[in-house]
Parts: sequence; structure tokens; C-alpha cells
Amino acid sequence: MTRPPGTWPPLPPEPPFPLPPPDSPRSPWQPPPRPPAVPGQGATTMSVVVGSPDWLAERLVEHRMVTLSGELDADAVNRAVAELALLDADGDGPVQLRLSGVSADLDAALVLVDAIDLMGAPVHVTCLGTITGAAVAVLAVADRRTAGTHALFQLTEPRAPGSGLGRDVEAVAAEHARRLRRLQERLAGATGRDVEQVAADMRAGRLLSAEEAREYGLVDR
Repeated sequence: MTRPPGTWPPLPPEPPFPLPPPDSPRSPWQPPPRPPAVPGQGATTMSVVVGSPDWLAERLVEHRMVTLSGELDADAVNRAVAELALLDADGDGPVQLRLSGVSADLDAALVLVDAIDLMGAPVHVTCLGTITGAAVAVLAVADRRTAGTHALFQLTEPRAPGSGLGRDVEAVAAEHARRLRRLQERLAGATGRDVEQVAADMRAGRLLSAEEAREYGLVDR
């Protein structure tokens, strides 16, 4: 645009590039228009939350309590072991371990049994719901064992892994049998029963009520 000399008021400077008409369609390369500000609310703010904190578990740990429920996978077992180690390092007071409807395979149960064995602080276990299979050993090795009135305990043999070929299958089966025998020995020592009786009860899938579990030696009260 040409500015005639002596023009008043002065004309605004020309833009560096031509602007599109107001009603023309927006190019896909242009950013979306900024939404209008809402009166009385000031500038718009935005917060991003990455992973909501497990506040319930944190509160329980503050009270020296660890909870486990459902079928225990590797992640649940690793977290429980870490929480037990943290509470053991934090003080000498009892740690409350609550089992609610827990089932576990042989490896998961033995990891938790070893974690409880290594605790300097006493571990008090409370059972609710049905405790199945190898998870019964987690209860049996605790310093104090309590069961809810309607709790059930099912003694069953953990399944042997079926992967592998030829000699690998034989080696895996032999190792599973050895570890199963070790778990049965721990149960026998904790309950005052003969190891052969414990093994027979696990093969039969014996089911115990809370009162029968007390008589069996699995719980104290």
C-alpha cells in the first residue's frame, strides 16, 4: 500500500504476508484458534497426572499392614516382598499381613515363605475368604495366625509346569516335585502333622473350615 505524503492519521504498516479473508476456510497447517476466555476465570491452566498414586496401599503400609488378594502373579508377589522388607527395615513392631481369597502357585508361595523367614519383625497373618493351594503355606509359617469365622482352607497340590520337551520335561518335573516336598515339609513342621499326611491331604484336595484349620494346626485362633 502506498502512503501519500502528509496522510493523517498515519496508515498501519502492511503485514509481511497477505492475510486470508475472514470467511475463508482454515488451512490444515494452521493451529486451531484459541478458545475465548471466560469472564471472571482468568487464565486457563492445565495439569497432567502421570499414574494415579495407590493411596490406599500407602496408607496401609503406614500402619504396617500388607494386603494380598486373588491369584498372586509375579508383580503382586514382588510388591509384597518389597513392602515386607520396607516395614522390616522401618521398625521392630509386628507386620500385619492380610490374605483375602488368595491362591498362589508353588513358586509364588515359596517366595513369600522365604520373605517371611527373613523378616526380623514378627509377621501376623489374618485370613479371610478361601485360601487355596500353596498359599496355605504363607499362613502356616507366620508368627501369629488368625482366620475369620467364614474362612476356608483348601489343601491342593500346585500344578506342575508342562512346558519343554524330552529331558527338559523330566528335569522340570523333578524340580517341581522337590520344591513341592519342601513346601509340604514346612506345612508339616508348622502344623505338627506328619509330612505324609500333609501330602495325602493335598492330593485329596482336603477342605477345612476355620475351626477345622485350628484343629489341624494351620491357625492359632
